[in-house]
Amino acid sequence: MGGSSNVNEGDIRSHLRGVLGSRAFANSERMRRFLEFVVGEALAGRSGELKESLIGVAVFDRETDYDPRIDPIVRVEARRLRTKLEQYYRDEASAAELRIELPRGTYAPVFHGSKPAPLRLEPPTIAVLPFENLSAEPGDEFFSAGLTQELIHSLTRLPGLRVMAWNSTQRLRQREDLAHTKIPVDLVMEGTLRRSGSRVRIGAQLVDTATGLYVWAGSYERQARDLLAMQEELAQAIGQALHVRLADGHPGLRKAQPRTDAYTLYLKGRHALARRTEEGMRQAALFFEQATREAPEFALAHAGLADCHLLLCDYGFERGESGFVKARAAVQRALELDPLLAEAHVSLASILTSYDWAFERAEWHFRRAIELNPGYAAAHHWYGVDFLALLNRMSEAEQELCIALELNPLDPIVTASAAHIDLLKRDYGKAEERYRKLIREAPDFPKGWSGLGRLYATVGRYEEAIAMLEKARFLTGEEHSVQAVLGQVYGKCGEEGKARQVLAFFREEARRRHVATQRFALVHLGLGEKSEALDHVEAGFQRREGWLISIGLHPAYDDLRGEARFEAVVQGLGLPASNRGLAERA
Repeated sequence: MGGSSNVNEGDIRSHLRGVLGSRAFANSERMRRFLEFVVGEALAGRSGELKESLIGVAVFDRETDYDPRIDPIVRVEARRLRTKLEQYYRDEASAAELRIELPRGTYAPVFHGSKPAPLRLEPPTIAVLPFENLSAEPGDEFFSAGLTQELIHSLTRLPGLRVMAWNSTQRLRQREDLAHTKIPVDLVMEGTLRRSGSRVRIGAQLVDTATGLYVWAGSYERQARDLLAMQEELAQAIGQALHVRLADGHPGLRKAQPRTDAYTLYLKGRHALARRTEEGMRQAALFFEQATREAPEFALAHAGLADCHLLLCDYGFERGESGFVKARAAVQRALELDPLLAEAHVSLASILTSYDWAFERAEWHFRRAIELNPGYAAAHHWYGVDFLALLNRMSEAEQELCIALELNPLDPIVTASAAHIDLLKRDYGKAEERYRKLIREAPDFPKGWSGLGRLYATVGRYEEAIAMLEKARFLTGEEHSVQAVLGQVYGKCGEEGKARQVLAFFREEARRRHVATQRFALVHLGLGEKSEALDHVEAGFQRREGWLISIGLHPAYDDLRGEARFEAVVQGLGLPASNRGLAERA
């Protein structure tokens, strides 16, 4: 199935009039009504809703409770309509520049133009908008969101397509929202999802943004147990519509089909993890663990579990010596099951970077992930900000962030990461510009405010730093990393009492939960207590806490540079010597 983007709506309607007035359709009033209805619905953007029950009522005058399982008139007449169309194009319009097709398995027409579509010099960019949940249960929202996210992942594995990442498209609801962003996108995919009992129905259409016309439309109805297969079938159909073929040696789309309940648990896990809160991460871990018990060979669920523990460590909610071990076990199992799973290679690369400090092996896995799936935005993002930048390979880091921004332009975390790299480079003016832009565009995103607060703390603008950090704390609650920087700023600006209160808060928190040693180290640094700060840096080193790999470059630790104990830790991490001298040269 396919379509031509150089066919406009006027041409389609004009061609339809010719078909309806032809000899083939002259004595077939029912066929004319059928064709006119489905073409009109497609042009109105409702291809995904063209199903037997609707057509039976609208075209064949059935009652509103029409049951196509009892009365097969729509299926029978659809076969006749396909035959009529074939007859028309064979006998009366063999040279027609435009053709209307009703593909088998769907009631959504597809429009073909015989003229070649305009040549694209760059791979087309496609945005998959969140599928509209038409299920009766409001709780199924996770289902449609998760399915959209996984469809995007499937499409990124097709060479020749540039696919906007889920973290960006989830901020959009309709094509008009995308138009307001002014982000260049060639194709938009819209869809609906309805789950009823054990069956799932998906309707989808692909629209050319330049013309507003439909390039492809299709609908699928399967048992819920076949959901993953249906998702992969949908991705393949889009690839065929766009004449995208898998390259030789490419791993292709996923073939694994776990049990239905396991895949549902996986979708719930991804939905919870996307919230990026401690509660969401822990809830996601439970869903992924359940999924792996239901389907032990479901590689994606193991990879999802690894991501949960990685992020819990990264956000300081879980001890490195336990969290990274859990993450490693999960990701190794994922790679045993599917060595071509790009997500798992990225997760393993993160473990090797933050816990093992095995940078050469980590880089191999980052590069392998990108080789397997060049459109996986998180691979470029994490490789850039969490690896290359920390090793002072700034030009390479910025290149990877540029790719991540192209693939994921609306996700504020990627913009925040670009600003963070500017901070590490000591380009404070550019960092401030990025953070301020981020705050304007995403005022509810805490990292915009906290990042600007860290920047102001670095350059000695303490009053402004406190205002920014307080705003971030309001948005996040008692978030430890923000509290720690506040404590450091209080110490630097002479508010010793407030800094001591932050230390007391962390000590009390540590009685009941994990508190990263970094939190204490920063507050002691603000108070000018280098020895105590170094005690916590060394404790973090012994526990292999993930935050340690940032100390080679981050300006927050500049007061410790040159201290023998600090330099011993930096050397023990295996960071390049150039990192240790950067702050002194800046």
